[in-house]
Amino acid sequence: MEQNTIPEEFYEKYNKCFACGKDNPSGLKLRFLPDGDMVKAEFTPDDLYQGWPGIVHGGILFTMLDEAMSYAIIFHGVFNYVTAKAEMRFRNPGIVGQPVTIIGQVEKHARNLWWTKGSIIRHDGTVVAESSGLMYDTGNELKLNT
Repeated sequence: MEQNTIPEEFYEKYNKCFACGKDNPSGLKLRFLPDGDMVKAEFTPDDLYQGWPGIVHGGILFTMLDEAMSYAIIFHGVFNYVTAKAEMRFRNPGIVGQPVTIIGQVEKHARNLWWTKGSIIRHDGTVVAESSGLMYDTGNELKLNT
């Protein structure tokens, strides 16, 4: 992986992002770092993110995986993209209070398409969920038509 450094302005611009924004009071505040050919973040979900009692909500797990796949291409220097397609497979429950490692990786890319994968793994090695995604590099900053 190209070990590109993410400019601090990136984090400031997206400081309210639910997944990675440091200034979102309800957010996950994930911080991904490069690790060889992948990116990793550590997270311990609390009961704010549960669905069934003691179980992390599936939508929160998917959010973590989408963010991991996103950061996999961000560390390749791609900052203007959208998730074009994503699939997720639940393997085991995410347990409230149990730390996990969230991993994202680029499988391949061609032109403006990036194929990615992600996983959430408990510290005992149990796989919680896995994902695959297709990211589209827009080449331009996204703007809302209002």
